[in-house]
Amino acid sequence: LDFNLLSSRSFVTAIEQNFDPRGRFQAAKFPLYDEIKQILVTLYGQCCERINTEQETSKERLDCVGIYAMYVLYRHLLPPNIIPDAKLHKSLWSVFPAMCPVMELYGPLYFMPREFMMSYAPYKAVKGCSADVPEIRSGAAAMVIKWNGSFKARVAKIRLDALGWIAMADSELSPTVPESHSRSGNEDGDGDVEEYLLASSVASIEAATNTILRGMIIAHSASILLRSQLVAHRALHLNYDRDHIPSLMSLMEVLKSIEKMLVVRRRSAVLSFQRSTLKMIASNILKKFDKIRSFVDQCSSSMDFSRNSERARSITRVSACLTALEGVLKGSTSFSHIRRHSIAFSIAACMDTMILEVFTTDDLLTVEGHLKDLSQVASIEETLNQVCDCSFLYFYRDLFPECVNRLYQTNLNSAVSHTQLVMAAFSDPERILKHVRHLDRDPQSGVTPCVTGYRNFVLSHLKEEYVGPICEMIETDLRLVTSGAKGVDSRLRKLIISTPLYVCQTKLDVKTEVEKYLEKTFYDLCSLNLNDCITYTEMRTIANERYGLNLTDPYLPDGSLDQGVDFIDILRDLNSFIAQYNYNLIEQSFVERRPERGAKFLNTMNIKCISASFKQHGLGVVSSAVNACYKLLARKFQLFTEFLADDNVKSLLSREFRWFENQKSEGNSIYLFGRASAFAQEVKKLKSDSGNNGLDECRVIISEMGNVIALGRMIRAAKRSVFSDEMPFLPSYATPADSAEGPQGKPNAKSGVDDVISTILTKPDPDFVRAFVNVFRGVIQKSQSDNSFMGSFFCLVPALCLCWMEASIQGKEMMHKKNITRDGYYTDDGFAVGLAFALSVLGQTKTYESLNWFKSIQSKYAADEEDLMEKKNAQGVKRNAKIAASKQSSWFSSSAEDDTQEEDGEMTILHMMGKRLEGNRREMAMLFFSMHGAQAFFKDIRSK
Repeated sequence: LDFNLLSSRSFVTAIEQNFDPRGRFQAAKFPLYDEIKQILVTLYGQCCERINTEQETSKERLDCVGIYAMYVLYRHLLPPNIIPDAKLHKSLWSVFPAMCPVMELYGPLYFMPREFMMSYAPYKAVKGCSADVPEIRSGAAAMVIKWNGSFKARVAKIRLDALGWIAMADSELSPTVPESHSRSGNEDGDGDVEEYLLASSVASIEAATNTILRGMIIAHSASILLRSQLVAHRALHLNYDRDHIPSLMSLMEVLKSIEKMLVVRRRSAVLSFQRSTLKMIASNILKKFDKIRSFVDQCSSSMDFSRNSERARSITRVSACLTALEGVLKGSTSFSHIRRHSIAFSIAACMDTMILEVFTTDDLLTVEGHLKDLSQVASIEETLNQVCDCSFLYFYRDLFPECVNRLYQTNLNSAVSHTQLVMAAFSDPERILKHVRHLDRDPQSGVTPCVTGYRNFVLSHLKEEYVGPICEMIETDLRLVTSGAKGVDSRLRKLIISTPLYVCQTKLDVKTEVEKYLEKTFYDLCSLNLNDCITYTEMRTIANERYGLNLTDPYLPDGSLDQGVDFIDILRDLNSFIAQYNYNLIEQSFVERRPERGAKFLNTMNIKCISASFKQHGLGVVSSAVNACYKLLARKFQLFTEFLADDNVKSLLSREFRWFENQKSEGNSIYLFGRASAFAQEVKKLKSDSGNNGLDECRVIISEMGNVIALGRMIRAAKRSVFSDEMPFLPSYATPADSAEGPQGKPNAKSGVDDVISTILTKPDPDFVRAFVNVFRGVIQKSQSDNSFMGSFFCLVPALCLCWMEASIQGKEMMHKKNITRDGYYTDDGFAVGLAFALSVLGQTKTYESLNWFKSIQSKYAADEEDLMEKKNAQGVKRNAKIAASKQSSWFSSSAEDDTQEEDGEMTILHMMGKRLEGNRREMAMLFFSMHGAQAFFKDIRSK
């Protein structure tokens, strides 16, 4: 065992043994080698005639391997004094190797005829029939490379034949099969009708059988070409052409489609037609032997068997063989190998010289053809399992990743998917892996580790090369569509809605895998950044609309990248936010005053940010936010009251109030700009605890109160925005009266949902600003005696406006500087909102309007502009006069140039004064516009 089998010496041992130890063949002069030579020539010719033709099966090439082995035996049996047949050797060297230089034995094992002959039967005397191994392999590689040029064309022809056959087989192999009829006619005159029906039935059976056999021929061609291509490249160490991968997959598809048609889809029809065809063939064989039966019966009746003659014994033997033949042919509709060999043996036993009188050579050839047909039809299922089996792909599994990648590319551009057929081909290796005996089986699954390993290999590469790109492209498409761009490819939907793939007895649903991938990806990314949850919520919705994917909600707090600063973080330190951000009335947003060192942008917060925070944290934040705003506003209003309660401020305001009353009594109801400027300078002389002057301190307090009021309005607007987004999902119906309470007066879930929907649809949204004004106004009215000093606050408004104008101009100028030493900002509408709020709470809005402060500002700036224009005109006249005088003087004089430069400097100063005047006018105009807009917030609660 160790010397022969394990050392790969079985063949050498078989051919080197002594076949004639006693010399009987030589003594009898029996030329055994001549008989072997004749058999070799006959078999070799028969096999080579069918190779590379449509009639070729996998049997011919395997028979050629046996022929070459028999030739080696012939050479060993040949006596030393006899020269081998050079013609036979040359034929074996040139004919079959030219058609098949490399042949598959099993899996990766291959057979090269010329290498085999040089190893076991060299014959160097024949010219051109000897070469070394590198030369043989290089010649074989050259032939394979040459055939690669026509590989695609050959595959295309086989694929076209297979497509035509599938269409024909689907119609020819109908589920209903006509039964075979009796051959006897009807004596009542209906014989012609029965003969016609019988002929039609026979024709249909023959057509269906020919269709089945045609499919087997196509399967043989595809299998031989696929195996030859793979084993040739593997044996000769040639790289596979990437352009040949689709052709290789086409051959796999042909094999599996034929197998599915004959073994699965039309299996019942194939079995029915097989039984009917076998009966017909058996009947045809019996017909040919009817003449022999009649001849034997006739001879038996007229012969005397008592003499025991040779003819009598022959008749008896032929009669017994005919009886056995009839019994075998009529016994059953299934013809196994043993029964087929029994039929052939019975027919051979019937052959006798005396029956040649009635049984000609043509009849014998016809019977031989019937026997071949019987063998083909009887072994249809066995042949299909052998030909369409792709278990050999286990040894070429390195091609699987590239095949899967090509499948993905092909399915994108094709309306029909052939993925399942290719997967069925690569699932066949499990058939041979299940027969492994040297490995222990898993007690749970009942399979060996090699089966599990191959299954994991196939599934992992399928998910990586096929499912993975689909998941990534769908994710990219969803991101592009969510951002408003055009999607990647709408053809991905057909890959998702396709039927699940079954690979190695495992179901792989592409849709389920994509859903798992997206759910995991969305959850992981949302967990890393909760502010981006809204984006992935939109992507889940789009995935359902475009691809029908049902993605599970991760139930994480929704957030958005557009929300900027989180509103919860603002509420934690609301006082710092109000002090560090300025309100923009037009954009309804807050802008950071001074960014952190090294920052390249300013943080902002708008209604969209607040609504995103509400969606993320829930609307329960609203009540907490309003409560925090109220408390902060109360503290700021307390500081405002303390400032007005200062004795110095009260005395100054009292003086201004008396002066304005005197002016009104005199008929002058305009508060003069100069009076406001002088009053502002007096208030600025007062110092506060923070180190600022009194007027700036009051301005900052009012701005912060305005910021709080603006934040309250934005909270309400954000809440309405959330409700508006939810309105399309809420039904417009009236809550039934009987659904308010559950059984026994207890609330239930349905009543709770109805209450929430009713609250959103019917109940008005509370106005926080109105609530703030009413609360503070009520407190002031209750303590009117203690807060009488606040009645003259409106006299401080002009001075505050001038102070605000100076601070706003300084803030805008600071934004253009690199070294920021103080707050730089471009907007501060919180002052206007806070001023309107304070006037509304104190009931001094109309009293303030009686100052006609805006008209005073317009008159002042108009007068300044007119005065500036007069100065510019006078300066221009003066400059022109000096220029004219300089022209009359000598041009060598430098005094004229000095005068001109002096005049240009004065003109530059006037231009700078004009720009400053225009800037002041613009700032005051923006302030009055903002105040007018802010007063609209409190118009319904303005004091009369």
